Amino acid sequence: MTPYGRAQSDLLLRTRYSGGAPEEADKSSGTAWGLVSPPDWLLLGGQFRGMGLLSKPDGHSWTHQVILMQADLAAQVSIGGVRASASAGAVQSSASRASVVGNFVSREHWLGYSLDDNAILIRAGRMNLPYGLRIIEHTMFVRNTTRTDINDAQQHGVAFAYSGDAMRAEMMGILGNYQISPDAYRERGYSAFVEVSPFERTAIGVSSLLTHAKADLYLQVPDTRQAHGIFARVSPWPALVLMAEGDLVVHAPANLPNQVGYASMLQADLEPLQGVHAMLAAESYKQQAGVETAWALWAGTNWFFAPHADVRLDLLRRSDVAGNARLDSTAILGQLHVFL
Repeated sequence: MTPYGRAQSDLLLRTRYSGGAPEEADKSSGTAWGLVSPPDWLLLGGQFRGMGLLSKPDGHSWTHQVILMQADLAAQVSIGGVRASASAGAVQSSASRASVVGNFVSREHWLGYSLDDNAILIRAGRMNLPYGLRIIEHTMFVRNTTRTDINDAQQHGVAFAYSGDAMRAEMMGILGNYQISPDAYRERGYSAFVEVSPFERTAIGVSSLLTHAKADLYLQVPDTRQAHGIFARVSPWPALVLMAEGDLVVHAPANLPNQVGYASMLQADLEPLQGVHAMLAAESYKQQAGVETAWALWAGTNWFFAPHADVRLDLLRRSDVAGNARLDSTAILGQLHVFL
């Protein structure tokens, strides 16, 4: 986060117990709660996210897990127009697509150059794919089925990004995830989005992705994937934000029938008090014609209770489909998130 981003986080994001917004951000909004003051050319940060999960497939007993979702440190160096950024961290499972070796992960690392007063950024390295809504709920169908989540679905490639007052866009040439092997599993192609803001508190965008792998990581055969969709972020009034996305998802695996389906989501986020959020979401996914539709309903609350910290509780009712089998389940998720 930049100093400006940190200040806005402090002024607008967290609960203010004394009432009234201060004119300036607290010192605690700085790096590591203001204990570290890096020079202007260096940005430092980090994230910790832990989750407790209670889950119950219909007809079975409740089970519980404690999951280390994220424990990363990150840094960015800026010298003139040159930008160099990297993150490093640890996860519980060595099977993460972001794994460098074992449980050590690097979700992003790239080198870039900024032009036109930071409106244009050209980068090469491992980056988030420019597609759809950038949300932390990486298990949602729109992120899971398009493989564009920010958990571990980053890819290596070259990207061009533009950010203006009423439009932002990015296109990335995907060269593959070089943190998995063998090479046959690496997808190559492109991912892109364009988003415009025609009115205040309204943004509408389109996304497109096309990749090919010699051996799909899940299907184990050559596969060409496509995803094309629309998304929107709308705030009818300051306390309410609506987000929606719909995607056409296509698989063309070798020697197998093409799979043409869709994924969609709609989320409402209400902030009755600063830092306290109530959220409702609905989502659906259809793998292909002739297969039942999977769906999920979310209800949750998120409280930014202190500088650099928030807690979240979600109730999730979900119906997954595998072949002709349906699995209905209920889950309760509790999360603690702390950032430096």
